[in-house]
Amino acid sequence: MTEPIDRRAVERFAVNADTSCAFCSPVVEHFGPVRILNISMDAIGLLVSAPVKLRTLLAVSLASPARGFARTMLVRVVQTTPHPGGCAVVGEFTTHLTYQELTTLVM
Repeated sequence: MTEPIDRRAVERFAVNADTSCAFCSPVVEHFGPVRILNISMDAIGLLVSAPVKLRTLLAVSLASPARGFARTMLVRVVQTTPHPGGCAVVGEFTTHLTYQELTTLVM
């Protein structure tokens, strides 16, 4: 039997004994179009098309193609308010944006 061909674009490395993965979960819902209402280094306001429960963990893709910035952030929902056409959501980033990242998105 022949060995499978390794088609990886980059080399992968084994981790050390102290490295682990504490959490892995699929994204199970897609809320459709999202509009950013406001943003800070530690939180984001979003307008989503469907209700979102408090404490929901969202994967939020932020991008500014003109500035060469793209990053997916995890956001924990801390406030929801019904809004015409959907729901206004306030979420806290699990890892804060840096000042440089924030200015890339707002200036």
